[in-house]
Amino acid sequence: MSRYADDSREKVREATDIVDLVGSRTDLRRSGPTRFTGTCPFHEDRSPSFGIDVDKGVYHCFGCGA
Repeated sequence: MSRYADDSREKVREATDIVDLVGSRTDLRRSGPTRFTGTCPFHEDRSPSFGIDVDKGVYHCFGCGA
């Protein structure tokens, strides 16, 4: 059984700006109209392998898979 209801998680996702959240931990650069890239906040990274798609509300690191 899930601790949180699906609608509660969606409300948090909608209320949180993912770029501000991740940007407080690492430097992000715009790489398209709704995309940002930067170093991964989850592991030590020297080159930008972390991407955010604002429209979809998703992120992915090609280094660690987060």
